[in-house]
Amino acid sequence: MRAYRDRQRTLEQLSRHIATWIDELEAFELKRRVPLGPFVSTAPDGRRTVLDRGEAWPDRFGIHRFVSQDAITVPDGAGVELRLDFGGETLVRLKGAEGGVLKSFAANPCHRRFDAPRGVPFTIEAEAAARGLFGVPNRTPRIETAEILHFYPEIRALRRLLGVVRDTAASVTDQELARSLYESAEIALAELRLPTATAEIGPRVADRTWARDIWERSFEPTDAPSPLPDTALASAVAAHARLIDLVATLRTAYPKQGHVLVTGHAHIDYAWLWPQPETVRKIVRTFNSVSTLLDADPDFRFLQSSALYYRHVEEEDPALFADIARHVAAGRWEAIGGMWVECDTNMPSAEAFLRQFLLGQTYLRDRFGVTSRVAWLPDTFGFTGAMPQILRHAGIEALVTIKVSWNETNRLEDNLFRWQGNDGSRVLVHTFDAYDNDGYNMLMTPAALCEVWQKHAAKDLVPSVIASYGWGDGGGGPDPDQIEALPLLNLMPAIPTVEHGAIEPHVLSLSRELENAAVPVWQGELYLEYHRATLTTQGRTKQLNRRAEAALVAAEAVSVIDALAGGDAMAPDLAEDWALLLRNQFHDILPGSSVREVYEQTEPELAGIVARADAVVAARLAAVVARREGATEGLLVANLSGSAKSAVQIESDTALPAALAPQRTADGYVTAIDRGLFPLSLGFCGAASRRVATTDGEGLENDFVRVRLDEHGRVASLFDKSCGRELMAGPGNALLLYRNDLPRNFDAWDIEPGFALAEEELTALESRRVTANGPHLAEIELVRRVSASTIRQRLRLWSNSPRLEIVTDLDWHDRRLYLRAAFPLTVLAEEAVYDQAIGVQRRATHDNTSWQRAQFEACGHRFVSLSETDWGAALLSADKYGFSAKGNTLTLSLVRGPMFPDMLADEGSHRFRYALLPHDGRWWSEAVQAEADQFADPVRACPARGVVDDDLAPIGLGGQQVRLHALKAAEDGDGYVLRLSEAAGRRGSFRLDLPAGRVPRPVDALEQPLDGAPALERPFGLASLRF
Repeated sequence: MRAYRDRQRTLEQLSRHIATWIDELEAFELKRRVPLGPFVSTAPDGRRTVLDRGEAWPDRFGIHRFVSQDAITVPDGAGVELRLDFGGETLVRLKGAEGGVLKSFAANPCHRRFDAPRGVPFTIEAEAAARGLFGVPNRTPRIETAEILHFYPEIRALRRLLGVVRDTAASVTDQELARSLYESAEIALAELRLPTATAEIGPRVADRTWARDIWERSFEPTDAPSPLPDTALASAVAAHARLIDLVATLRTAYPKQGHVLVTGHAHIDYAWLWPQPETVRKIVRTFNSVSTLLDADPDFRFLQSSALYYRHVEEEDPALFADIARHVAAGRWEAIGGMWVECDTNMPSAEAFLRQFLLGQTYLRDRFGVTSRVAWLPDTFGFTGAMPQILRHAGIEALVTIKVSWNETNRLEDNLFRWQGNDGSRVLVHTFDAYDNDGYNMLMTPAALCEVWQKHAAKDLVPSVIASYGWGDGGGGPDPDQIEALPLLNLMPAIPTVEHGAIEPHVLSLSRELENAAVPVWQGELYLEYHRATLTTQGRTKQLNRRAEAALVAAEAVSVIDALAGGDAMAPDLAEDWALLLRNQFHDILPGSSVREVYEQTEPELAGIVARADAVVAARLAAVVARREGATEGLLVANLSGSAKSAVQIESDTALPAALAPQRTADGYVTAIDRGLFPLSLGFCGAASRRVATTDGEGLENDFVRVRLDEHGRVASLFDKSCGRELMAGPGNALLLYRNDLPRNFDAWDIEPGFALAEEELTALESRRVTANGPHLAEIELVRRVSASTIRQRLRLWSNSPRLEIVTDLDWHDRRLYLRAAFPLTVLAEEAVYDQAIGVQRRATHDNTSWQRAQFEACGHRFVSLSETDWGAALLSADKYGFSAKGNTLTLSLVRGPMFPDMLADEGSHRFRYALLPHDGRWWSEAVQAEADQFADPVRACPARGVVDDDLAPIGLGGQQVRLHALKAAEDGDGYVLRLSEAAGRRGSFRLDLPAGRVPRPVDALEQPLDGAPALERPFGLASLRF
C-alpha cells in the first residue's frame, strides 16, 4: 500500500513539474505588447468620454459604445493577435478605411484573443454591457485589455502540446501510460535552450502568479522583453518534434480507443439570468464569432437550433445573416432542431408543441432551404410521453438531448435507444453525457473525450458518440484554443479520436441503419429526477401560458366555424401572437427559472395574447349573433372542445340575460345551463338549469354530491349520491406547508426529496362565511393567514355538476415556504392517471422501487385521476401542473417562495382554481373529459336573441372519444386543418362529418400530405385532417 501511495505521489509531482514548465513557457512566449487606445466611449445617454486602457467606464448601466481614435495596422506574418477585454460582454467590429466590416466577433471572459486583418488599417468599434456571460454585473467596468500581442509561435506550439500531454496523462486510467507521458514531456523539455541571464529572464516571469506573491519583487513586468535568440526558438522546435515522436511511439503501444464526432455549439438560453433584449445581443455577438471562425478554419463545424434566433439576426444584422446562409449552404453550419425555440417539454399543450415545429421548420425552409429531421433539446427538464408522436407528426425522426443524464437517483442505462410514446410512435434518442466536463458545453480536453466515450453505452452498436463543445448557457461558442486543440488531441494515445462533423446526418444514418437492430426501447415519459419545482415556480406565468394557449385555439376555431357557416372567410392574423407564446415557452421562461426582469416582460406579453385572442372570439360570436337573430333572449354558447357537453356553467363580469335567471355573486353574475352542446358547435341557450345548489354554512349540496366541512374548513366528507359512496378518507383540501424550502443546488428549479420532513398543516381559520347560496352556485369562503401571507379560498358547488371547486385568492409575501393541497381518498389504486398534452401518463402510487420513489412530484395537465373498477375521483387543475399521487392521496402544488434567480418569485396576488370530481372509474368518459375541458377552459358565450336548440355545428365528430387540438385555416390559405387525438386510450372507429364538397385528407404538423388512414383509430393517436 505504501508503494502505491508513493507511486501516486510521484505522478502528481510529475504533473506539477510539467505545469510549472507550461507556466514558464507562457512567459517566454511573449515577444512584445503594443497598447491600443485611446477609445471614445459613448454612454447610453449620449455622453462621450475618452478612455485609455485601464480606465473606468463613466457608469455601468446600459449599452456603452467604444471607438478607437486612431487607425490600427497589424503587420503581416505569423505570431500576432489582437487582445481585447472591454469589461463586459462585447460585440467587436473591425472596420476598414471605407467603413466596411472586416471582421466581427464577441469579446468576453472566454474569448479574449482574436485574429486581426493583416496589413490594412482598421478601427475598432465595440458595444458592451457591463455583465458577465451569466448576467453577473460588473460594478466597476473598465477597459481591461486592448493591445496587439506579438508572440513566438514556436514557444506557443510547444506549450500547447505540453498542456495536452499533461491533460492526457491525468485522464487515462493506465498509470504506466500516465508515467510514460510525463516522462516523455521531460525528455522533450531537455532539448530546450532558453535564455538564463538574470536580466533577461527576470522581467519575463515577473507577471507569473508565483512572482506576484513575493513580498517585494526584484523585477517589474515588461511589454517588450529582450528578443529570444534563434537558438532558443530552434530548441523549442526540436523539443516539440521530440515530444511528437515520443507520443507517437506511445500511441503504437496504447492505441486510441473510441471515436467522438463533435460540433461547435453555443447553448444560448433565450432568457435565464438576463432579460430577453440581452439575449438578442448575445445571439448577434456569438454568431459573429462563429462566422469568423468558420471563415478561418475549413475543418470547423457549428450547430445551432432555434429558428427565432436566426430571425433576430435577420432583423438586427442582415450582413451576418447573409454569412450564416452562406455557411448553411456550404454544409458547415447546421440549422438543426426545426423548432422556434428549445421549449419546455412538459407543460405546453400539444398544439403549442406542434406550432413550435410549424413556425420553426417553415422559417428554416424559407430562409435556408432546410427541413430538420432531428430535434435538438439538450437542456429541457424531462420529456412527456406524448412527445414521440408529436415529433413524428412534425417529420422528426430522432432526438438529441443530455439533460436526462442529470437524474439524481437513478441512471438511464442506455444513451442510444428507441423511445416509444403513448401511442406507439417511436423515435431514436441519442444522448451524450459529459456532465463533469460541462455537458453540452463540453470542454475540448482529454478528460471530456474520455468521459463522453466511457459513458457511451452503445459501443457494441455504434463505435462513435456525438458531442458538442463551446462556451454556452450564456453564449459565446467555441474559441480558437478549443478548435486548435483537436489535431493535438488526435496525437495522444489511448483517448478517443475526435473529429468535426455534421450531427444531423450522422444521427439520421444511425436511425436508418439500426432500424432492424436490437436497439433498446424505452416506453413512456423520460422523467427527469430533478428540477421538479419548475412545475410550480412563477405560477402567474404558467397560468397565463395556459390561458393564452386556449385563447388562440378558440380564436382560430370559432373563426373557422363562422366561416363555414357563411361568415367572414378571412382568418384572423394570429401568427405573431403564436410566435410570442412559443417564445415564452422557452425552457427557462415557462418553468420559472429566470430573473425577475424576464417575467416583468413575459406576463404582460401573455396577457396581451389572451386579450387579443379573446377579442377575436367575441367579435366572431357577435357576428354570428347578428346573422341569426331570433325572438328568444339568451346566450350563444361556444363549445370549442372535442367533447360534447350536457351542462355548462357561465360566469360573467356583466349582467346576463334575465331569461337565464342569473345569480349575483361578489365577482359578477353566474348561471348554470342544462343543454346538450355538440363538439365544435355554437348553440343558443335560452333557459337556466332547474337544479339547485345550496349551503347551510357547514357544507354544500346539489343533486350529485353532499359536502361537509369540519371545524377547520377542511372537506370532512364528499358523499357521491350517484353510487352512495363516501370519497374522503381524511380531511380534504388540507393545506400543507413546508418550511425551509431551500434546495441544495437550484433554488427555483428543485424540490428536495426530503421536503416533507418540515411539513405542517394550516388549520387555523381567520374567518368563515357563506358568500353564495344558490340557486346556481353555493359557496363558502375561508380565510387563513400564514406568516405575511393571506389565503382566501371559496369552496363552491354548481347546481349542475358534481365537482367541488376551490377558488383561491392568495396574497403571497413569504420566502422559503412551499404550499400544497392534499386530498386523501377512499380509492384503492396501484397507479394514477395523469393527463398529458396528448393522452395520459400512468404512474405508480406506491414506492416499491427507487424509480417510483423519485417521482414524488410529476406533471399533469387538466387532471390526475385515481380509479377503482367502477368508481374514482379526479383532481382537476385550471392553472397548475405539479401533482402527486401517492397511496390514496392526490396532492397539488400551489406556490413556493424561492429567492434565486428571482428573489420575488410569485410575490403578490394570485387567483387560481382546482377541483375534486368524483366519477364512475372511467377517467376517459365523455363526462369526465367534458368536466375537465369546462374547468380548464370555460365555454365562451355572447348575449343573443335566437331560437332555442338552434345549433351551428358545421363539423360533426362521432365514434371515438377525441380531444380537439386545433381547427384552423391552412397556412397557405387553401382550406382548413382539424387536429384531433384519441382521448380514451382505446381502438375504435372515428366519424367526421364535413360540409358538402369538403373531403378530409391526412396531413402532418407542417400541413404536408400523408399517406394512409388517420391515426385516430389507435390509442391516443394524433391526426391532422385538411379539408
